Amino acid sequence: MTSCEAVPFADFERSMFDRRLAHAPFLRGADGKPRPYLPIPRAWASVRGITLHQTACDMGERIERYDTIGSHFAVLRSGRVLRLSDEDRIIYHGHGWNSQCVGIEINGLYAGVEGDPRTVWDDPSTPYREQPQQVTPFAMESTRQLVRWIVENVRRHGGAVKILCAHRQVVDSRRNDPGEAIWRQVALPLHEELGLSDGGAGFKLPGSTGYAIPEVWGGAKGVKY
Repeated sequence: MTSCEAVPFADFERSMFDRRLAHAPFLRGADGKPRPYLPIPRAWASVRGITLHQTACDMGERIERYDTIGSHFAVLRSGRVLRLSDEDRIIYHGHGWNSQCVGIEINGLYAGVEGDPRTVWDDPSTPYREQPQQVTPFAMESTRQLVRWIVENVRRHGGAVKILCAHRQVVDSRRNDPGEAIWRQVALPLHEELGLSDGGAGFKLPGSTGYAIPEVWGGAKGVKY
């Protein structure tokens, strides 16, 4: 697939697993307990971007497991796409990106820098060092097609997606999010194909603790991971 025409808009929409009625996202309070929330509406004109994420664990293929995830969409390693919420709802998925972006969670645990296991998120609750998975071609292809679909769907509702960004650009605790492989296989080709931006060379959200896209991901020269 190299364009929106590869899979017709309506066909791709029908291929998603629609979990919008079952979706019940939550936030964790200071005590660690989950607190469900009701996503509030926003104007389609305020939807300006798409944020890419990795789940930082393997949640598997059982779609019900994703019903509480904080995201608009999830892409499974098999390539299945779950539609969790309408894009004109605010979901708490990306810190400073929440008000303007649609969130896509890509299932799996991936290295921030390919080949460097030190850049994998290490779950403190386990007695061993987590090892990275490799992205699947099925998930990467589905994510590219999903980004194209979101851009078109927002346009049909009067909005305009201009940004395709990373969670790492807004918060330091997500430095490896979504990871080099996802960024190179999804963000870089679609920036060019669709005329989208990551905010520009060295960009992180102003006032945030995030990191700019590093050179090793294909970002600006000299920007360190």
